[in-house]
Amino acid sequence: MEWSIFKQENAFVMITEEKVGDAPYLSFRPKEYTGALPTVIYYHGSHSSKEFIRFQAMSIASFGYQVIVPDALYHGERGSTKLDVPKFVEKHVWEIMLKSIEKSDVIIKNVIEKHGADPTRIGVMGDSMGAITAGGVFVKHENIKCLSGFNGAFAWQDCIKMNILPLSELYKDEIELYDPMTNEEKIKERAISIFHGVEDTSIPIEIQRKFVDRMKSIYTNQEKLQLIEFSNVNHRVTISMVENLIT
Repeated sequence: MEWSIFKQENAFVMITEEKVGDAPYLSFRPKEYTGALPTVIYYHGSHSSKEFIRFQAMSIASFGYQVIVPDALYHGERGSTKLDVPKFVEKHVWEIMLKSIEKSDVIIKNVIEKHGADPTRIGVMGDSMGAITAGGVFVKHENIKCLSGFNGAFAWQDCIKMNILPLSELYKDEIELYDPMTNEEKIKERAISIFHGVEDTSIPIEIQRKFVDRMKSIYTNQEKLQLIEFSNVNHRVTISMVENLIT
């Protein structure tokens, strides 16, 4: 997969580099906007960073949203030579994701107090590993309004059974605590949108189909729970996915 950082500036979006505690993040917000902002916290995938999400974040922000993109543990400014070790992220993925979930309290508090986020209009999203992370953050914070995921998985323990995610005795309690699939009462009737490639070979779409089938029975408003499938798309984010997300 070819990686590139979108470096161009945007006349309509202000981008600032911020940090809260040991977590650096990029803030994207529409220029000349007054009042409390609907805010999206966007978690990136493995071997990525906040810089790699610039294009998607600017696209979302240009429609009137504030977007916050933090670096995950061992990634971006928090990176280290450990990422060069084969299978390092795969072995430490639960540590990485659960650390982001743990730090989400600080991120949310910071964007409300420092960046004028509307506390009643906060959404969380991510791609791949970041989408899995976002699912846990959504479970942890019942005041978060909506969840979106690109090519992720909201049925954690099913991922472990299918060897998509590693079994971890060390984090067994936290995995059960934040697994969206087993937290129906915390997430029912809250808006969830899933965007997934049908040909995804990294995280098969069957995982998300199973999650949606399970949740449908507890949603009285079916429009708040949607899975949009993208034919002939493997494990990547497409322009069409971003367009559907914004819609």
